Amino acid sequence: MRSTIFAASALCGLTAALPQMINIEAALAVPTPTAGLGPEIEIATPLPISYNQAAATKSAAAAVATGGIETDALKKRDFNDDCALQPDG
Repeated sequence: MRSTIFAASALCGLTAALPQMINIEAALAVPTPTAGLGPEIEIATPLPISYNQAAATKSAAAAVATGGIETDALKKRDFNDDCALQPDG
């Protein structure tokens, strides 16, 4: 019984591995739709830069030099974690 199941499984695996005769020419002959694909590449224009890059660079460098940004969430994370001593009760 066990060998019959093993043989049937092997035959199914070999059958699935056989070539599937996919018609590649027919798949390549399908036309690409032209409607509903978004704007033409010539119509889409990049947005202009609307900020002062030098000022943004100086601001970021100053924030890094002073140690970054501290928020309440980061302060809470220091002492209120899963390993902290839990109250009795």
